[in-house]
Amino acid sequence: MMLAERSKVLSRTDLLTWGEMESKPLNLYKDEDEGETFLSQLRSLSRERSESGSESGCITDPTSACRLDIHMLSALWPRSHKLKAIFLDYDGTLREFEDRPELAVPTPEVQRLLAALNARPDLVVHIISGRDADFLKEHFGMHTRITLIAEHERRVAGRFQICPDSHSWSSNSQAWKELICREVIDFDTPMEGCRWEKKTTSLVWHYRGMSDQVLGDSMAENLVERLEDLKTLHSLDVKISLGDKIVEISSRSVTKGSVMRRLCEARAMTKEPFGSVLVAGDGESDESMFQVAPHDFLTVKVGHADTHARFYVDNPAHLRSILWQLVS
Repeated sequence: MMLAERSKVLSRTDLLTWGEMESKPLNLYKDEDEGETFLSQLRSLSRERSESGSESGCITDPTSACRLDIHMLSALWPRSHKLKAIFLDYDGTLREFEDRPELAVPTPEVQRLLAALNARPDLVVHIISGRDADFLKEHFGMHTRITLIAEHERRVAGRFQICPDSHSWSSNSQAWKELICREVIDFDTPMEGCRWEKKTTSLVWHYRGMSDQVLGDSMAENLVERLEDLKTLHSLDVKISLGDKIVEISSRSVTKGSVMRRLCEARAMTKEPFGSVLVAGDGESDESMFQVAPHDFLTVKVGHADTHARFYVDNPAHLRSILWQLVS
């Protein structure tokens, strides 16, 4: 694929899976020139991660985030016509959680905000979510300039590219998922208010709907211990995360951070790197984006948990007020 074609693929409104973004090659470009500084920042983070032996390659103290207020934006987000990027998680970030995920559809305010972001020619907005492609297409497909990055691998009417080597990461995920289903999920006693969700690259246990949250927290901690024992016993290449009323087991080979990095690198290779980048998320999976982000990225944690983001906001409504300010 030539440079111009590659740029077209990355800049159009596509619906991609994390695994497909991981599989797209980036060694297809000419000299870096104007993107040299930007790329070297990103690659230095990868070297730090390898040299330290740390998967995360953290660049910030996970307790040092500052509360982001609207009046701070003028210093953090330049008012220029240069192209800028926004990466947003959905559940718990753009939209408040619900006891049942299927109820957390976009509110009228969320849709108005996305329409305003979509209308700004200087913004390239990405929704990078654990939701499946059908959900993203149904609720956000009308915003034609917003890139939708789905967790699931399903094809949606030609809206994204299917890569020949995308099968490898899916096959690896299938092996450890079958093991955990066999050893853990099939033996779980069903309880009201909690359930398992099976995705292409992860398994998630939700317990937000449990009436006894103390019991739910205890069950989640016990589940993490069982999963860690399985991981050690079978040498599973997975990450086990205890999040906000969820326990998630996911493939280490597919992360939001690596997808975001590749998109930014590809943009820099076109000799037009993003002038500014805002990244916002609330969960453990979003930390991978904060961890690989250069320090001049505006990284925002939604909520008060420890984070590698530079800033935090109190809740999704607070983040939406920040985004409204950006488009005002």
